Amino acid sequence: MNNSKLSVIEVKKLTKSFKLFHSNKDRLLNIIPFVNKKFDMHTSLDNISFDLKKGEFVSIIGKNGSGKSTLLKILCGVLQKTSGEYRVNGSVVSLLELGTGFNPELSGRDNIIASSKTMNFDINYIYSKMDEIEGFADLEEYFDMPIKTYSSGMYVRLAMSLFLHLNPDIFIIDEALSVGDIFFQQKCFAKIEEMRKNEVAFLFVSHDINTVLNMSDRVLLLDHSKQIYFGDKHEACKLYYDSDKKEKYKKTVQINSSQILESVGENDALINKIYKNNIFDFNKLNENKEGFIKACMVEDENGKLTTSVDLMKSLTFYFITRIEENIKNPAIVLKIKDKYNNKISVVNKNIFSGDQLIKLSIIFTIQPGQYSIDISLGNRININRGDVLAEYPNVSVVDVNFDYNKKESPFYGITYMENIVEIERILK
Repeated sequence: MNNSKLSVIEVKKLTKSFKLFHSNKDRLLNIIPFVNKKFDMHTSLDNISFDLKKGEFVSIIGKNGSGKSTLLKILCGVLQKTSGEYRVNGSVVSLLELGTGFNPELSGRDNIIASSKTMNFDINYIYSKMDEIEGFADLEEYFDMPIKTYSSGMYVRLAMSLFLHLNPDIFIIDEALSVGDIFFQQKCFAKIEEMRKNEVAFLFVSHDINTVLNMSDRVLLLDHSKQIYFGDKHEACKLYYDSDKKEKYKKTVQINSSQILESVGENDALINKIYKNNIFDFNKLNENKEGFIKACMVEDENGKLTTSVDLMKSLTFYFITRIEENIKNPAIVLKIKDKYNNKISVVNKNIFSGDQLIKLSIIFTIQPGQYSIDISLGNRININRGDVLAEYPNVSVVDVNFDYNKKESPFYGITYMENIVEIERILK
């Protein structure tokens, strides 16, 4: 992070206290002069200092009740400070509550226009971005229907699509990046990176430590209204773990095995089952291809049709493919991505030309959560390079599950590593 950049938010010794009344009578007495007041003082923020620079992403973390949301509300002008100083240099868009102010009787398009006017953004700019907003939300005909007909997921898409296409100097977000399905989250994170390149600054509150570590330049840690640390994100998250006595679990995928079933004729029943339980419309992407996938089915270790898997267990992907005979070194590629568009693993396996049935089993030693699956076919040029024959993005979502309250974690940290321990007692 370039420390020479201009600070768009500066906070110095900021404190916020509230009066807590024990009854409505005590609350009424508080406004009457020359009467003994009965209340307790509660401090939500105590002597907080930090800054946010142009193009920077600063996260605020801490347990519930530590003062995170109170701090954001003061910076947005919703609450008044008790003491200290803060300065906001630039226009602000805040997502303290996603979609607040939307009119259920208006269409998605009309709500975009109305909300933009309410926030005093240039309406001509919004009109120029309307096609981008509509495409980003991907609501199709629902974009011009009253939002009272929307599902909760569609409502989220509309709100996020509007806010991510505004052009503020500062974006203030309270947990909103965890909304929507994984494909929409990936679009949101990609858009945020684009905005940061244009020097939009982000102030973000979250309990999702993985998002904090992936996105942040610096982190502010609060605990019981006090500032514990501000600076390096890894140190802040370590202190948060230590104070909360919790271990968060990161991600990796361990590839187990790949198997090609050559005798397709002997697997007619399995082939019919794969076609019947196909998880993706491959045909829409199969025109004029020298290699293509016809169908894909996914099962767990018990033979159940599912894309949900327990930690350290496997899913088996069955593919029916066709590769033209002139393709000499065909391969199938399965790419696993997290919600930040990080490639967790890319599985690359040699296959045959012609028609074939492929069985690919993967053991998931990966942080519980959702992951997207991209699949492609290629022609290998050398050991690590090849030409793409066909690409199928977002074929499926895999849910990785584990109950940390009931089971001992099989590993901690970024990845699971096979290990051998030998212990020998030293005799004196």
